[in-house]
Amino acid sequence: MDYSLTEDQSAIAELAEKIFREQVNDDVQANYHDSLNTGLWQTLAAAGLTGLGLAEQHGGSAMGFIAQCLVIQAQGAVLAQIPLAETMLAAQALEAGKVSAGLARVAAGDAWLSLSLAEGLSLEGDTVRGELDMVPWAEGALYLVAQAGGRLVAFAPADAGLELEPQRVSNGRPTCRVLVKHAQALDLGGPEAIEDLRQRQQVMAAALQLGVTQEALRRTAAYTSERKQFGKPLAAFQAVAHRAADGYMDIEALRGVVDSAMWRLEEGLDASLQAGAARWWAAEACHRVSHTAQHLHGGIGADLQYPIHRYFLWAKQLEFDLGGPAHQLAAMGRHLASDNQSGITL
Repeated sequence: MDYSLTEDQSAIAELAEKIFREQVNDDVQANYHDSLNTGLWQTLAAAGLTGLGLAEQHGGSAMGFIAQCLVIQAQGAVLAQIPLAETMLAAQALEAGKVSAGLARVAAGDAWLSLSLAEGLSLEGDTVRGELDMVPWAEGALYLVAQAGGRLVAFAPADAGLELEPQRVSNGRPTCRVLVKHAQALDLGGPEAIEDLRQRQQVMAAALQLGVTQEALRRTAAYTSERKQFGKPLAAFQAVAHRAADGYMDIEALRGVVDSAMWRLEEGLDASLQAGAARWWAAEACHRVSHTAQHLHGGIGADLQYPIHRYFLWAKQLEFDLGGPAHQLAAMGRHLASDNQSGITL
């Protein structure tokens, strides 16, 4: 296996980083802490990044999963408050399920999509009922992609049979409880479609966390190199250097498992364990690196208005999205115990 990026992937990564760095600074982060950054969303669409994985007939460029994750990693570095991961994943699920209505609007930046693979919905014929908690970007979304009755389905949050109740989350991301009295669903596939989407969701979430943790540690390194105590930079003290080095090792370990999982999904291979490992490492790294960043910034790190605190809030939210590390380890254990092809005999 070769994890080296192609020229096209490198170009996409550079373009994404350039746009995010130019469009989102610390002031913009604060202003769009809990709302959609519509200007950024339109800029990304104009650059062809919102529909990156879609086919050309739907307004996309048919780039693979690795390119999408590179864009998501760049988003994490600046804490851009946009529904990019949800839209990319849900759009490909719609396309794979032969639903093309609205995809051109998504690619053009005129719409976004929501996604939740949590339990809570039932399916009777083509009618969905039930309740979902903590659904990101549901309000205003063109479609919500979810699982119900063992099927992957899509329905419109604007349907008259739905109620949306806003919920607060640590990083300010617009989130709702979705109460579905009745909604007409579009069938996108069965258990295989759900599992493929779940693996992609896990890896894309880990890529987002990689961007958050890398930037948090970079800012911490810069701060401790400039801030002086007893006449010398904080970074010159062994205790500070060791904490930063531990964070660096966590991030590089996370990068390795994310690369492995991205490569398998790009190649069309099952990534049950690799996606799980990426998700577990991401949760662990988010916890340790965010606490390291807070600790090494001292008292100013606890200031709610200081930028590093926003990285802490994002890291803590992402740590428990999709379930925390213990939840992920349990899921991997069940997979190992039940799958004879995993190479483990119990």
